[in-house]
Amino acid sequence: MGNAGDLLKHGVLAEILRHRLNCRFDLPIRFLDFFGGLPVACSTPPEIVRRVNELSECALRDGQPEIDSGRYYGSGMLVRKLGHFLGGHVSVFASDCDEGRRRRLLTEGLQPLEEALPRLGNSSDYDAYRALETIKNETTGNDLILIDPYDDLLKPDINGSNRAEDVLPVLGEVAKSSLVVLFVLNLDPFNRVGRRFDELLQRHLADAHIMTCPPIRHSELKGEGKFYADLVLARPELVEVPASTKMLRCRLELLANKLADSLELSDRGRLMLLPRTIGYSRALRHDFQARNE
Repeated sequence: MGNAGDLLKHGVLAEILRHRLNCRFDLPIRFLDFFGGLPVACSTPPEIVRRVNELSECALRDGQPEIDSGRYYGSGMLVRKLGHFLGGHVSVFASDCDEGRRRRLLTEGLQPLEEALPRLGNSSDYDAYRALETIKNETTGNDLILIDPYDDLLKPDINGSNRAEDVLPVLGEVAKSSLVVLFVLNLDPFNRVGRRFDELLQRHLADAHIMTCPPIRHSELKGEGKFYADLVLARPELVEVPASTKMLRCRLELLANKLADSLELSDRGRLMLLPRTIGYSRALRHDFQARNE
């Protein structure tokens, strides 16, 4: 936990949370995490510690107060810590299909997802994809929703299909009332699966924004040299109030540039990290691929 993709995901979550608390300080925020994972990693590699400290001008650093001790917080813990640091009203609800991870999330003080969404029922048979179907009409503008299925969303089944076909239409509906952050590890944006994912994004989340961390080919950290990490902001608060829009956009661009420096990305890699509207990503990806073959 804490590799380049995580820094992008957690960095964006931190900037959105700070932005919301600054602009709507008296309004409570609910953070809903459907794929909770591990709440904290306790033996963070020195390389990750270095990177987090180099993001000192970004909100992420304030949400990782124990990084120098090797403790790196997952999404729910990050949001809770940063919300407390900023003095905001933030409730964090999380679950996971793995019973052990679900227990650890609750042990660390996060609230069970079914408390926020009673229609989910008993957590013992929790399925995140099925749970998504229950929230189409149950979320509000004060909700921040994270969908982070690792590499599972684009993994083909025996028929060649994947879960993105069902999930993205649902997110398109949910994003009409709430802010949705979708994090996807994309093995190959240029094959049939990758092209189909782009088509689904343009069909169901056409006005969303995307930030992409390209593979870091010579990295020794798990997953960094293999995947493109796509971070999609569905119905982001980049289109609301002009002054507020400019502020958040600048913060996300600062995060992208600071992270690109820390990862020593090429100019093209840096461009992929910068936020852009859905539909512009394929050209950048192809250009990046051509320059790195």
